[in-house]
Amino acid sequence: MKFILATVFSLFSLVAFSQLTLKKLDGTVINDGDVLVYNQITDPANYLGLKIYNSLSEDVTVKIKVVSFPAGQGSNLQLCIDPICVNNLIAGNSYPSFGSTIPANGENGNADHFLNSNAGDGINSLDYVLKLFRVDENNVEVGNSVTFTYRYTPNLSNADFNQLASLGIQLKSTVIKNSIDLQVTNQSQAAIYDLNGKLLVAQSLVAGDNSIEASKLASGVYLVNLTTIEGKKATVKIIKE
Repeated sequence: MKFILATVFSLFSLVAFSQLTLKKLDGTVINDGDVLVYNQITDPANYLGLKIYNSLSEDVTVKIKVVSFPAGQGSNLQLCIDPICVNNLIAGNSYPSFGSTIPANGENGNADHFLNSNAGDGINSLDYVLKLFRVDENNVEVGNSVTFTYRYTPNLSNADFNQLASLGIQLKSTVIKNSIDLQVTNQSQAAIYDLNGKLLVAQSLVAGDNSIEASKLASGVYLVNLTTIEGKKATVKIIKE
C-alpha cells in the first residue's frame, strides 16, 4: 500500500512540475526544440513575444537562460522578462538573476519578449538558443523546461531575384511550408542542399510551373542550386518554416 501511495505521489509530482507552458503572443505554443525563423531585424518584424503560463495552484519563479549565440553577436539584442530588460547578453547567464514570478493559475504580462537587431554578415543565419525554466526557493531548477532557437536568416536580396530572372526562373517565395514553387522558361535542374553541403533533393524542372516537394525537410535554412539546360547557374537561400 505504501509503495502504491509513493508511486502515485511521484507521478503526481512529475505532472505538477510539467505545468509550465510557453507561447507566442498569438497563442502558438513554443515546444521544446522548436526553431523560430525571422528574416528581418527591424521592430516589429523581429519581435518574439513570450507568454508564460502557470497552471499550478501556487506561484512559480522562472528564468530564461541564454544557452548560446554566435560569437560576437551578444549585443544589439533585447531580452525582457519582468522586471528587467537586457540589451547585452552573456552566454550561460540566466535572467533575471532573482527570477520572475508567474502567479498561480496565471500568466505573465504581454511585455516579455526577445528580439535581434544584428544583421550578421548578411549571408549566414544567426541562432540564439534560449531556455525557459523554473527554479525553487533555493534557486535550483525544477520541473519542465522549454529550450528553443530564435533564428535570424537574411532575406533573399534583389540581386538574387535579378540573377534568377536572368536565367528565366521565377521563385514565388523564399519562405516555404510544404513546397518550393517556381516558374521556369526552359528545362532546368534543381538541387536542395543543407548548410553542410549535403544533397537532400534533386529534381528536373520543365518549362512552366513547377513544385518541389519539401514537406519532409526540417525547419531551417537551405540552399537551392538551379542550373538551366544552357548550363547557367544560380544559388538561392530558402527558409523552411
